[in-house]
Amino acid sequence: MVQVDLRLVKACVMDSGEITELLRSYKLKDVRAIPAGLGLRELKQLLKGTDVVIGGYGYGEQREVARVASELGMPFITYPVITTILPDGITFDEIEFPDLQPQITSPLLDSIARALQLVEMLKLFSGVGEPLFAPRAFVLYPDADSQDLRLKSVELRLKDNKGDGDGDVA
Repeated sequence: MVQVDLRLVKACVMDSGEITELLRSYKLKDVRAIPAGLGLRELKQLLKGTDVVIGGYGYGEQREVARVASELGMPFITYPVITTILPDGITFDEIEFPDLQPQITSPLLDSIARALQLVEMLKLFSGVGEPLFAPRAFVLYPDADSQDLRLKSVELRLKDNKGDGDGDVA
C-alpha cells in the first residue's frame, strides 16, 4: 500500500463532535462536517475533492452519504459498526448491518467507535496495518454481565439481492 502524507488528506465527517478534533490533531489538509439533512446536490458539492468520508448518525442517514462517496470515488468508513466501503467494492446497500444504534448511547462507547474510525482512516493513508474492507468489520458492544467493553472482529452478512434465498455470504 502506498503511504500518503496526511497533510494532503481531505476528510468529511458526519456528526462531527470529538472526531473532528481527533482528525484535526493529525494535521489533515481539510476536515469538514457533513450536516444532517443535507440535500443531494449540496452533499455532492461538499464531498467533491474529499479523500475519505467518515460516517455517523444512523444507518439511514449514512446510506445516501455512502452512495455519493462511492459515486465520487472515495472510501466511506461506517459507524457504529466499523468497516471501510471502497468505491469499487461491496456497497453500503449490500451489507446487513446489525442494529447496534441503541448501544452507542454512552459518550465512552461513541468515543471508542470514533477512535476506531480514525484508526481505519490512518491505515488507509499511512500504509501501516491492514484496513478492514467490507464485509470485514469491528463491532463494539458493552458486555452486560461484566460491564466490560468488547471489540469483536466479524464478517458482516450481505443482503440477498439475487432473490435466490441464500443471504449468507462470508
